[in-house]
Amino acid sequence: MDVLAVKQACKFAKEHALKNGPIILEMDTYRYHGHSMSDPGSTYRTCDEISGVRQERDPVERVRKLVLSHDLATEKELKDMEKEIRKQVDEGIAQAKESPMPEPSELFSNVYAKGLGVE
Repeated sequence: MDVLAVKQACKFAKEHALKNGPIILEMDTYRYHGHSMSDPGSTYRTCDEISGVRQERDPVERVRKLVLSHDLATEKELKDMEKEIRKQVDEGIAQAKESPMPEPSELFSNVYAKGLGVE
């Protein structure tokens, strides 16, 4: 839930993996919704809990506040970025829906990098 901590941990993990091999990172995150359509996620936690986490620990909102407090961007610039990102995501979804399913032979393409022990 802390973008900067994740960035630092990933940098460490990359350096470790390149020198010593695989490493596991555990991420402590919070699910705002249930596991599935049959699990709304509201039977085992209150709406106040979910709202509180969203207000206090939401990673996107934390970065937004950090960017604004350090004058790295204006509110308008952030809104414009969000709008552009949403457009790109919508275009990507449309392209994926229109594209044919990949061939089964492509299942493991680009899963491993050559030269790292798994070919």
